[in-house]
This record gives sequence, structure tokens and C-alpha cells, in this order.
Amino acid sequence: MSIEQVQIDIMNVNFTVNTPSEEKDTLLQAVEMLNKKSEAIKESGRIVGSDKILIMAALNVVHDLLKTTFKDDLAIGEFERKISDMTQACDKALSRLEQ
Repeated sequence: MSIEQVQIDIMNVNFTVNTPSEEKDTLLQAVEMLNKKSEAIKESGRIVGSDKILIMAALNVVHDLLKTTFKDDLAIGEFERKISDMTQACDKALSRLEQ
């Protein structure tokens, strides 16, 4: 499994994220979905502040995901691992941004 560095932009903040090459497309889809949700929340005008908008967008995406039925019987453990991996990637990107 090869790891690839991917440049992503979330709410006009650039990050470099390491991801397995075979998961790059999924990562980019996740970024696109998060940006669309963030933009919709921002345009509603009910929430102000990028951090609050992003948190609400992430909460909406996870909520939508949890409401769906797993079509391919993805094991909960595997699902949790993928979320944990994404969380770690976000944490790394945020820590680099703070430096």
C-alpha cells in the first residue's frame, strides 16, 4: 500500500494530508461533500464563524451517514477504523496549520 500526499482545501484553508493511494478519490469526495455542506450552512446565515460552520457541517455529514443503511454490510469495526483514520488525518493537518 503506497501513501500519497494530497493537497486539500476546506473552507479556503489548505492542508496536506497523507492517504493511501487507493483511498485518494474517496478523500477528495469527502472534502467536496464537507465544503458543500459548509457552504450551505454559511449561506443560511444562521451560524457565524468558520469553526462553528465547519463543526455543524461535519455533524450533518456524520448524521446523514449514520441514517443510511449500509448497502455492502460494512462491519461497524471497519467503519469506526475509517472514521478514526480520517480524524487522525484532520488532527495532523490542523496541528501543522497551527505551527
